[in-house]
Amino acid sequence: MQLDYPVKFIVHQLANIRSMGAAAVRSSNPVTRPKKLPPLPVHLDQSLKPISNALVDSYVHWSGAAPGRYAKQIPAHFCSHFAMPLLANLGSLAPYNLLAVLNQGLRMEIHQPLLRNAALHLSGSLMDVSQEPDRVRIHTQVRVLNAQRELAMVIDSYSTVPQGQSKSKKAGSKPADEEAYVTVGQWTAQFHDGLNFAMLTGDFNPIHTLPAIGRRSRFKTLILHGFGQLARSFECIQNAGHTISALDVRWIKPLTLPNADLTVQVGANAGSDGWRSLRLMAKDGSLHMVGRFREQGV
Repeated sequence: MQLDYPVKFIVHQLANIRSMGAAAVRSSNPVTRPKKLPPLPVHLDQSLKPISNALVDSYVHWSGAAPGRYAKQIPAHFCSHFAMPLLANLGSLAPYNLLAVLNQGLRMEIHQPLLRNAALHLSGSLMDVSQEPDRVRIHTQVRVLNAQRELAMVIDSYSTVPQGQSKSKKAGSKPADEEAYVTVGQWTAQFHDGLNFAMLTGDFNPIHTLPAIGRRSRFKTLILHGFGQLARSFECIQNAGHTISALDVRWIKPLTLPNADLTVQVGANAGSDGWRSLRLMAKDGSLHMVGRFREQGV
């Protein structure tokens, strides 16, 4: 498989691999999995050393950001690297198999930039776990503090664990014409982008990285991480002149690899509350990610 980013980057992902792998193994084994839900919310904290500039530079390049945009900063969506292990460990506190977890959505509030060459402090919480007839919904949150312990970001992650037979839904259906959208950019997902993204973030879930696993899945191929969709679409929006200070997205259809000419669109007008719609659309008009964002200063 072709790789755009060197295998040497795996050195920067060892802590993530250990942490996420341990959480997955612990939750997948009925013996080690928690027997019941602890009193909520549950809190965990973590401190991180400065992230490698070489790793940040390569991730910025993969995301499609304009040159120079992150010369002194870390992209907010690089939380796919620095916050994911804590999110996984929080999720593993619930009595469910993490290997069955499906990422459903993400809400992000950016209060101030994350600077390069600086430590990060994470404060995470398992906020809520709710049982429905066909699924369990899990809400986790990570608050990102800079080296001075000032709040820089708040990340709310929403996931589900299927339970029994779920009701069939027409995910990714073609959009209705109730709102006017404008196209702000396009990008293409290559077959090897799942492994590239894993090398850059540390998320080596086999459905994204191992072709043999992809072929045996219901998708018959690999799929791209939802956070990968977010990163590329986020930068398309910013390249078009918008500065995102908050966003709220849902992943509604897996993005199979490869996938060419994906279109990023935003609402022609912002609402009275300052939020503007966004969506990621495939060539056939089906939707993979939908949501909204708010610009800086609004």
